[in-house]
Amino acid sequence: MSNVQPAGSAETRESVDFDIHAPEYAERTTGYEAQVRSKCPVAWTESYGGHWLISGHHAVGAGLRDRNRFTAEKYIDENGQLKGGITIPTAEGYRALPNESDPPEWDGYRKLVSRPFSPLAVDERRDRIAEFADEVIDHMIEAGEADFVMQVGSPVTALITLDILGLPLADWRFYAERIHQTFSGVPGGGESEAGIPGIQKRLSETIAARRAQPETGVLDDLIASDIDGRPTTDEEVKDLIYDILVGGFDTTAGLMAGALRYLQDKPEIKARLVDDTDFLRTATEEFLRWVSPAVGLAKSATQDFELEGQSIKAGDKMWFMYRAANWDPAEFDDPAEPDLERSPNRHYAFGAGIHRCLGSNLARAIFQTVVPRFLERIPDYTVDADNTHNYAFACVNAGFSELRIRYTPGRKVRSERILEAL
Repeated sequence: MSNVQPAGSAETRESVDFDIHAPEYAERTTGYEAQVRSKCPVAWTESYGGHWLISGHHAVGAGLRDRNRFTAEKYIDENGQLKGGITIPTAEGYRALPNESDPPEWDGYRKLVSRPFSPLAVDERRDRIAEFADEVIDHMIEAGEADFVMQVGSPVTALITLDILGLPLADWRFYAERIHQTFSGVPGGGESEAGIPGIQKRLSETIAARRAQPETGVLDDLIASDIDGRPTTDEEVKDLIYDILVGGFDTTAGLMAGALRYLQDKPEIKARLVDDTDFLRTATEEFLRWVSPAVGLAKSATQDFELEGQSIKAGDKMWFMYRAANWDPAEFDDPAEPDLERSPNRHYAFGAGIHRCLGSNLARAIFQTVVPRFLERIPDYTVDADNTHNYAFACVNAGFSELRIRYTPGRKVRSERILEAL
């Protein structure tokens, strides 16, 4: 737990009426985020006990990279209440590792999970990613209509993540449905929390079984690892795997869904994404900026200081708004309009600093493999707007609960199935 002193009353607080769990935030209603950024890049809201909203591109980057004045740890305050962590409100029942840790503890946890997500390791998996892409497309291509979220985006990202971890591929729907549930409500609320116990129970059972009979994968590597000269505990392994699952499933699926919704009536851009790898790489960064599937991250101040003219007090909760920073006109020309050749593109879709997204290399590889394959095989899809729905809450993930598409049926390309049914 982090050593954070009680929050005091700030001498200077630019206050706004803003709720990060409001429907307007999830739907990205024009002007809702901009009202915060335009008034002040660092503003206070009384929502959820009071916290700061960090929305300016410069302020977000500076804060995320500041190891000395912010903590991601959870801690117990003077009233015995759980505070801190990376969500608002603070989520109970688990610790997201390595994200909810600070150096030097963070160094050990991050080292344990970094190697499978390195550029080299991800490049070695691109053929496997392509196999999964064709597999999930084969399962839906003959139907002529599908829900992209649960028939393409979620299964392909889930299967790839489970494959890396060494968890059963057949369990993809079990985990995906519960992670969807986790993102369907306010952290700490009943609906959001309902999916977590099932995941935690399944992981605990799997860890116990694998300690008794090891297999291969990141899970087994973590079980057999040491940290600070001692063996990892089952609780640490569970929290590390849980964080990878939550981070790996919905964000990349949401990125692909957001891109495909935009591309539906742009045949020339679709063709170029299939044929031009340089354009695909540049477009990937712009979709990351424009969609911003990971909405933000919370931290807590560890000391009194001033940020962008505002008086921050030790114990104050901070919400670093990735999406708002990525649409900041001070950094990006015409930020609301995708420019697929935008360069440079200094977005914070993956955050910044030590808590930057572990899976950024994998997310790019999945997008750059699955999207061109989908566009090549199903170029004429249209999106059914009446059956396309964002998550009702977007405090953590700006994904979709449904993205219904229609298209000309095609043919399967794989002669062997990875899974008989999805």
